[in-house]
Amino acid sequence: MKVKVITSYKPGTWDEFAKRGIDSMAEQFPKEIDIVLYCEEPQPKNVNTRIKCIDLNTAEPELFNFKNKHKNDPIANGKLQEIPGGVRRSPDLQTLGGQDKNKESFLWDAVRFANKIFCIVNAVRNSAEYDYVLWLDADTFTFRPVPMDFFENILPADTMLTYLGRENPTLNDGGVYPECGFVGYNLKHPETQNFINDWEQLYVTDNVFKILEWHDSYVFWHLSKIYRKQKNIAVNDIGYWKGVKGHHVFVNSELGLYIDHFKGQRKKRNTSSKNDLRIVTSKAPVNVWDIDYWKKVPEK
Repeated sequence: MKVKVITSYKPGTWDEFAKRGIDSMAEQFPKEIDIVLYCEEPQPKNVNTRIKCIDLNTAEPELFNFKNKHKNDPIANGKLQEIPGGVRRSPDLQTLGGQDKNKESFLWDAVRFANKIFCIVNAVRNSAEYDYVLWLDADTFTFRPVPMDFFENILPADTMLTYLGRENPTLNDGGVYPECGFVGYNLKHPETQNFINDWEQLYVTDNVFKILEWHDSYVFWHLSKIYRKQKNIAVNDIGYWKGVKGHHVFVNSELGLYIDHFKGQRKKRNTSSKNDLRIVTSKAPVNVWDIDYWKKVPEK
């Protein structure tokens, strides 16, 4: 299997956490895997020599067009101030939205999260010689060597997407959007390029603003549900469908055997905590409590 791992980081966070996370990929991932960093700002001078860097804004002119078009629209940037001719949040939020529906929030920062989508668009379209493109957030830390067979087992040949789902298969509650800090795109699947084209078009046409939420995880979820329902596309959910418990689905999944993810406030301490880990049941896919790294993290 030939895998390309891609990542990016928010400008200004290189020294805060991104360098540490990306260095850990270079140090702990198998040498057979290629690693690409998409940069939204000038390339850092101290990038690991194993990492290939791509200027995202140059590589994806449609991203530049989208951001330039909406950069001065507060609503498109997660704020509340409406401007003449600007975009508007969906009126369906008043009945379908959560507790943040009338607040400023990353949930509607389409401009910020468009960067991640176009990293993936660029990589999937320019990786014909690979089997998989794998997105991994830069606010992660790979704490021990990852064997190649781990990637081969977690990225199957017969599904289009591998991701950390949070739809509970035992409840008819619709679930919530996935944790998209780790997503695999099967380049040998016949529908993957179509999926990527449709994803890009949501931004090119501004149809992304017709969706309930505008961050990458929700838009990915919206489109993947369409493909699952209308095209009967098989996906590999390594989260709730596989028996993983807890809100911090990343570290409680198989990924937690090798990688930590500093979601939200965890970035301030550069670690998750024991409080993030769930009690292992007989149906759980892995037991991360046995890993030395997790024995040393703070309680909460």
